[in-house]
Amino acid sequence: MIGSWVKYELKNIAGNNMTMMMIFYPFFLGSIGRYVIINQLAPIEAIRLVAIYIALIVGFAYGSMAGFSLLDDRDDNVFASIQISPVPLNHYIWFKVCFAYILSVAGGFFVIWSSGAFTLSFGDILLVSALAGLQTPITAFLVNAFASNKVEGFVTMKATGFLLMFPAGGFFFLDAYEWLFAIAPPHWAAKALQYHMLAPQIEAGLVNMNLNFYQYIIIGLAYNLMLIALTFNLFENKVTRGRGY
Repeated sequence: MIGSWVKYELKNIAGNNMTMMMIFYPFFLGSIGRYVIINQLAPIEAIRLVAIYIALIVGFAYGSMAGFSLLDDRDDNVFASIQISPVPLNHYIWFKVCFAYILSVAGGFFVIWSSGAFTLSFGDILLVSALAGLQTPITAFLVNAFASNKVEGFVTMKATGFLLMFPAGGFFFLDAYEWLFAIAPPHWAAKALQYHMLAPQIEAGLVNMNLNFYQYIIIGLAYNLMLIALTFNLFENKVTRGRGY
C-alpha cells in the first residue's frame, strides 16, 4: 500500500513542472551559495543570512505543495473514495504530508550543508532542517482548513507566508523583545542558526542570547508539534469530520 502511494506521489510530482522546480530549487540555490563563498564574491555573513532564509522558505514551499495536493484530491473526490475503502483516510492524509516533510528536510539540509556557510555537524544540520521542515504540515493543514478550492488556497497560502517575515524581525533582537516574534513557526530554527553565527561573540562575553542552540531546537520542536496538532484538528473538523470534500 505504501509503495503504491509513493509511486502515485512521484508520478504527480513528475507530471507537474512547478512541483519539479520547487523540489530542485533548494539544491540549485545551495550550490550557488557554495560557489559564491569559495570565490569570495560576497561576505560570509550575508551568505549565512540568505542560506537561513532559504532553508526556512523550503519548509513553507513544500507545505504549500502538500496543501495544494490535498486540495486537488478533494476536487477529484479522492477523499470520498478512500472513505469507502478499508484504508483510513487519516493514514492517506498523513502519508502525503509526511512525504512532503521528508522532501522539505532533505532540501533544507542540502541548503545549509552545501552552502558551506556554517560549521555545524551533520547531526546539528539535520536537527535544524527537521525543525524548519515542521512548517510543512502546519502550512498544508492551514491551507486546507481555510480553503475549499485553489483560489482560496492561494489566498490562504499568501496569508500564511506572512509569518516568514517574523524571523527576519526577530534577528534584530537578542533580548526579551525576541519573544514577540516567537509565535511564528520558523522563528526557532532561525534563532538556533543565529546562535551558531554569534557563538564566538557569545563565548567571548560580548553578546548574550536568551537560549542556546539546543534549547532553541528543543523548545521549537515542542512548539511546532503543538501547532501541528492544532492545525490538524482545524483541518479535521473542516474537511474530514465536516465532510468538506
